[in-house]
Amino acid sequence: MSRIKYFLAVIIFFTFAISCSEQDDQSSRTFETDQGLSLNHKNEFRKDLIEVTDDIFVGVGYGLANSIMIETSKSLIIVDTLGSEERASELFADFRKITDKPVNVIVYTHNHLDHLGGATIFAEDSNPDIYAQENIIYNLDNIATTIRPIIFERSARQFGIPLPSDEIVHQGIGGFLEINDQSTLGLVRPNKLFKDEIEINVNGLIIKLVHVPGETDDHLYVWIPEKEVVLVGDNFYRSFANLYAIRGTKFRNPMEWVESLDKIIELDAKYLIPSHTRPIQGKDNIKNALTDYRDGIQFIHDQTIRYINKGLTPDEIVAKVKLPNHLAESPYLQPFYGSISSYVRSIFSGYIGWFSGNVTDLHPLSPQQRAKKISEIALKQTSIEVEAVNALNNGEFQWAMELSDLLLAVDSKNNKAKEIKSDAAEKLSMQQLASNDYYFYKTIAGELKDTFDVSATNNKVTPDQLRATPLKSIMRSLPVNLNAEKSLEINKTVMFEFNDLDQIFTIHVRRGVAQLINKQIINPDIVVKTNQQELKEIFAGLKNVASISLAMTNGSIDVKGGKVKFLQFLGLFTD
Repeated sequence: MSRIKYFLAVIIFFTFAISCSEQDDQSSRTFETDQGLSLNHKNEFRKDLIEVTDDIFVGVGYGLANSIMIETSKSLIIVDTLGSEERASELFADFRKITDKPVNVIVYTHNHLDHLGGATIFAEDSNPDIYAQENIIYNLDNIATTIRPIIFERSARQFGIPLPSDEIVHQGIGGFLEINDQSTLGLVRPNKLFKDEIEINVNGLIIKLVHVPGETDDHLYVWIPEKEVVLVGDNFYRSFANLYAIRGTKFRNPMEWVESLDKIIELDAKYLIPSHTRPIQGKDNIKNALTDYRDGIQFIHDQTIRYINKGLTPDEIVAKVKLPNHLAESPYLQPFYGSISSYVRSIFSGYIGWFSGNVTDLHPLSPQQRAKKISEIALKQTSIEVEAVNALNNGEFQWAMELSDLLLAVDSKNNKAKEIKSDAAEKLSMQQLASNDYYFYKTIAGELKDTFDVSATNNKVTPDQLRATPLKSIMRSLPVNLNAEKSLEINKTVMFEFNDLDQIFTIHVRRGVAQLINKQIINPDIVVKTNQQELKEIFAGLKNVASISLAMTNGSIDVKGGKVKFLQFLGLFTD
């Protein structure tokens, strides 16, 4: 096999958008923060060659990511290959102290270069099969060119590249970024691709590769049933999941990530090996860690969507969405790499785009214009309200709205500020060529003066429309309507069975999160038997408490576990 060597320019490295992950040990110690970074967290990345179980070894701290060696009777399997030939050479030399068997299989868990860059070292001249999920080809070939300069600049800032080495505490996801202008990229393209899953027999050892989108859309896990070991790549680590990296990344769907974690939980693994730092041992430890992880992601997602549907702006949602204490205190959900506020904003943008919904943000002043006007106010020492009125009278309608927003931020019931903003929006509507903008300004102007209520235009769905809507779609809408404040102390399961449909759904409300489970469970707290249309109308808001109670009385809704408890359960999904 020809060895492909590239002298890595940092700019190319960042094009692949490393967003690596974090790790886990079995320690129960708490991490204390010094100067904004947890110094104790650095211990998670200490260099170590760990024997996880018989014939499975993980190299930790050799680079930003881990590399895992699986020994079979005749050959080796390598999962992830570090980020450069230099770091891979050091680890492979230590692997060679254990065994001299050839590497016949390499697996890439996803496309990020800190997992791919040392492949030539492990491959040697053995021409290994290199497995990956099929989306990796597009991701590897779609190297950014048009935005490469800004990605480089922002990535350099994110990783602190220009800083002196003594100012680099850790990278949150690993101890150090081993890729630099002196390192060599040894990338080998995968030659064995799969879509959903594939089973491989390597000298009698069965391994399964399963597509589980999360941090990337080409992510996979490696499952070794015989040894009860799962290798999860970057879909789990000792840090809150990196739903967005501030260097700039496309939308990472949180609920796809949650569904992937649910699949991993179902494996009931005895050993879990992340692609950064230390593995976890013990089925209960693994289940608890993964449950915290998926619940943390879903909580941020669901509550963000809940407030989006209430019409809040990103800034307003950031101020409201915080992890509940039991999740905020989890050692697996500490924000060592990214911040919750970034994730909220990413979810907002991922679902409904950049526009906040506040008409003031539709065509804002430039930063320079705004700064100049603020300086003028400071010199005149006049009140914001006076300046807002002056701006309106002088035809500076956008500035009038921006000043009105400041007043409304202090007092949302300030009628004078509402009047100014309404008048300014009305004037700005007349300057719009685009019909979308024109009507948005006009509508807001009317709302501010209570001329009409836009919420009244939200037509309720009809029973006929519900019949045409798949039940699964209705059930999927429930979690984002959960009132987190009401449910923080609740841990209940409600299983729904249908006399007209061969499907069972279970909703597990678990301390602020509503997990939808598409199957029967053992010993649910409440069992509800009905027809699907009945349930659709309940969750669509077409049935009130009285009509639901009547349905339970006449038998069209059969509840075991307590009728009152079922009504209380439904109340968790209302404000």
